[in-house]
Formats: sequence, structure tokens, C-alpha cells
Amino acid sequence: MGYIHKGKISDNGYIQTDEIITDPEKLTVNPVDDAIQVIDYVKGDFEWWYFDISDVSSGFFLKLIVHIGTDPLKTKILAQLTISINTPDINKSLSFPFGISEMKADLQRFCISIKDKNLLMVELNNPSLYNIQIDIPDFKCDLKFNSQIEGWKPLGEKIAYQSGKKKVDFSWVIPVPRAAVKGLFSHDNRKYTFTDATGYHDHNFIRIDRKYPLYLDNLVKKWYWGKCYAGDYTVIFCDVYFRTNRILSLMVAEKNKIIHSSNNTITCTVLSSGYDVNINAEYPVSLQLESLDAQFPFKAEFESEKILDRKDLLEEVNPVFKFLIKKLVAKPVYHGVSAGVKLEIKNRILEGYGNFESMIFRGKL
Repeated sequence: MGYIHKGKISDNGYIQTDEIITDPEKLTVNPVDDAIQVIDYVKGDFEWWYFDISDVSSGFFLKLIVHIGTDPLKTKILAQLTISINTPDINKSLSFPFGISEMKADLQRFCISIKDKNLLMVELNNPSLYNIQIDIPDFKCDLKFNSQIEGWKPLGEKIAYQSGKKKVDFSWVIPVPRAAVKGLFSHDNRKYTFTDATGYHDHNFIRIDRKYPLYLDNLVKKWYWGKCYAGDYTVIFCDVYFRTNRILSLMVAEKNKIIHSSNNTITCTVLSSGYDVNINAEYPVSLQLESLDAQFPFKAEFESEKILDRKDLLEEVNPVFKFLIKKLVAKPVYHGVSAGVKLEIKNRILEGYGNFESMIFRGKL
């Protein structure tokens, strides 16, 4: 299909905003891009595969993540399957830890299985088709994703960052910007069926230099990410505050074609915030995206409807260390939020739905 991208990123996140990329080899998400990228995890590395499914007609939202990461004090590597279940009568997050040695992952395409967790996530020999099967205590699913939009790669293969001798690679690819999803899941002895749901899938990794590591909390201060569906349009954005710069990526697709792809041609503003008493932290209630590109007038406003999940990133840290870190260093928190969306595009105003997340490592919203 092919698309045009504006704003090339080079080392340390420097963006040549006027540079246009049309080379399919640089823009195409290939099966290997969704394969495992870090094969020798050390403390400081991260890699995760994220899927979510929205079914507006039934009020279901399901999120599935295989996540390998490092604890805040950098003492151990944590690997887990996390599941967020939201229905009209359930709002629950589940976590199933596993050992790295229990996971098998293909080096050429997306295919992950985890011993004793009865989990299989696989790209079905076709980058447009994914299957997820999970059978664990209190949760089962069998879901099929049929991608409707080609993959998107706003950051290229990866961004290489360096501070002095310290180095790290950072990557974000979106193999499935939008998919038709069918299947079912069950929880608490209740079965839920998707018949006309919309899915999304992305893949991230952070790989530190083995000799001179540049850690995540010294690389990124915070990020906002989100997506929405309104009429024929699909919108995906990410706003990452690196320590020395800021990268704002935007994709807009009309029906099954990407019509806009860029870096740093938009603003992203937190219009209002709320206070989550469950973890004693602020979170964005409304976000606004607005185009800086006169050739592509665009605006989107996300208004919070419900907190889907939340996490105090220090919740498992020793209480004394936790108090000192929050008092002297930072209050790292995560929020996932469902939202109603107003989209202004091509002289039209459309109503839609979506979700966004706020990940705060240092500083405030």
C-alpha cells in the first residue's frame, strides 16, 4: 500500500522535520520487526508486546501484554503476562509472572509461547493475521486479529541515544494499527464474545549498552500515547519527553489507507487533570492534539470516560525506599484511560472513541 512520512529521526532523537521519507524499505513493518529483539536480557532492558480490543456495542475493553522489564531499583528482571479486563460490570487487572527461561520466542516473526502458562501468541504466517490463545486460571481467550491497515514505523528501525559513554536503543513499531477482531474470552466463569470488535497491536523495546548502560529513567521523563476511531478515521499518537528533546508522532488513516504520518508536526497538551485517590496521583482527564502543518489541518480532543487501569510503579519497592524516592526523586505512575473523542478533519467534526495512557517517570503531567 505504501505511505509518505514527514520528519526523519536520527541518533539522539534529532528530527529533520522537513525531510520526507518515501522508501518502502524504511517505512514497512516486516515480520522480523515484531519478533523478539532482545535475546540476552540484562537489568535495564525492556521489551513488550501490547494488544488491546475495543467493542463499543457491548462495552468490552480487553488489554493483553507480554512484558519483560526491570524493577525500579534495577535489582532484577521481571517478566509477566498482564491482562486488563473492562466490561460494564468488571474493572480488573491480572498479572501472571513467569521466568525468562520459560518463554520461547521466534527470531524472525511474532510467535511467543510461555511454558505452564498455556499462552500462545502467533502471527499466522501472514503479517495481517494474528492469533492469541491463553488458558490460565481465571482467564481464557481465543482471539483472531485481521489487520485492516498496514503497519506503521514512525521512529524507523530504532533510535540510538548516547550520553557521554552511556548508550541505549529505543524502538516503537505498530504492526497492527487497526484490526477486525473476533473470538471470545472468559473470566469468573462468564464468557464474553467479540463479534465486531476493533483491535490494536504494538511492540516496544529498550536495550541498554552492555558496557555503558543508559537507563530508562535517565532517558525518558514521561510519555503520552493514545489512539481513536472516528467515522472512517483511525488516529494514533505518541508524545515522548526524552531528557534532551521531545518526539511527537502522529498517524492518521482514512478507511484502510494511511493518509498522514509524521514526527513533530503536532502539539499535545494536557487540558485538564484529575486526582486518582487509589494511588494518590494525578492523571490526564483531557488531552488535545493539534496540527502545526498547514497542509494537514487537524485537531483531536480526548475526554476521559473511565480509568481502565493504574499502577504505582514503586508499589513493590521497600516502603522506606519508596518513601525516600517519592520524597526526593520522583513519583512514577501509570494510567490507562478510555475516552470519548472529538475529531476535526477535512472541515468535518466527528465523534469517536479511543483510549490513551500516561506514563510518568519524573516530573509532573
